[in-house]
Amino acid sequence: MSYWFSPRPREKVEELFGRDVEVRRLINALESNSWVAVLGPRMAGKTSLAIASSTEFAKKHGYSTVYIDLRNSTTLREATERILRNLPRGVIKKLGAYLSSITIKGLEIRLKPSASASGALEEALRSLKRTVIILDEVQKVREGLPQFLSALSVAFNENPELLIVFSGSYAGLVKKLFSQTYSEGLYARQPIEITLNPWERDVAEEFLRKGLDECGVKISEKELEDILWELGTLPGWLSSYGLRRCLGDEHVKALNRVNESAVKEAKRELENLLEGRSPNAPMVIKLLSYGATWSELERTGISKRALHTLLDALINDLYVVSKSAIGNRVVYRFTEPSYRKAALLVGQR
Repeated sequence: MSYWFSPRPREKVEELFGRDVEVRRLINALESNSWVAVLGPRMAGKTSLAIASSTEFAKKHGYSTVYIDLRNSTTLREATERILRNLPRGVIKKLGAYLSSITIKGLEIRLKPSASASGALEEALRSLKRTVIILDEVQKVREGLPQFLSALSVAFNENPELLIVFSGSYAGLVKKLFSQTYSEGLYARQPIEITLNPWERDVAEEFLRKGLDECGVKISEKELEDILWELGTLPGWLSSYGLRRCLGDEHVKALNRVNESAVKEAKRELENLLEGRSPNAPMVIKLLSYGATWSELERTGISKRALHTLLDALINDLYVVSKSAIGNRVVYRFTEPSYRKAALLVGQR
C-alpha cells in the first residue's frame, strides 16, 4: 500500500499532500528557534505536519526528533514519565535521584513517589543535544499544568539545542497554555501558530483521484461528489475512505463506514464541548446544523454571554463553525458535514 492512504502519520514531507506552505512555515519557525503550535480541526493532519516537517528540519541541521503522544496523560507525573520513556538512555541515566530503583525495565520508567516530576522533566530536557520534541495532544495535561509549562519553558530557555513543537485537536486549550505561560513572563517571545484548515475542494479531489489511481481503483464523478458531500475535505476522513477502497471495499460500503466514524467522533467532541454549559446550548448546536443568525440562536433562551462563549469555542477553538454574510444577514453554520449530522444527534444514545 502506498503512503497516500496510510492510517499512520506521515514521516516525510514528500508524503504530505497540499501542505507545502505550512511545511515551509514550520521549518522556518524551527530555524528561527521559535516555539511552534500546530493547530486546527481534528483529522486535518496536524500530527503528520509536525512529524514530517520536524524530521526534514532535523535532517538538514543534524538534529534528532522525539515524538510523544500525550492523549492518555492527564497529569504532570504521567506526562513526565511518558516523555522520559522516549528520551535517549544516556539522558535517563543522569536522573537517578528522581527514578525508583526498578525504574528501567524495558521501556518502563517510573518516578520515585517523592520525586519532583517537574524537576525530573526540566533536568532531562536541559541535557538533550540538538533535539526537536513533538508533544501531541498537549492539552490533555490538566493536573499540574503550571509546573508542566514552567519545566518546559525553563528547559527551552536554558537549552539552546532544544526545540519544541506542540499540536492539539482543541486549539483553544493549546492557545490558553501559551497565553498563560507567556503572561507569566516565561517565554522570550510569543509562539508561532500554524493553523491547518480543511483542504480546498480542488485539492481534495486531486488527492482522491491520484491516490485511488495509484492503487488501481477507478472513481466516477458521481462517486467523487458523494464523498465530498458526505465527508467534506478534511484529509483524515478522505484518507480513511481511500484506504478502504484500495483494500477492496465498494464505494457505498467505504463511504458509509467512514461517514459513520466521522459522525461518531464529531458527536463525541460536541458533547464534550457542551458539558457544563447552558441547558439551551444543545438547541443552539442543532440550529447551527441548518445555519442560523445570532437572533435566531438567542431565541433558544441562551444568554448573550453563554452564546458568545459557545460560538467562540466552535469558531476559534474547534474550527468547525463559520459565519458568513448572506444578503444583509450574518449566518452561523457548521462547516464540515460530519458536524452538521452530529449536531442533530447530540443527546441521543
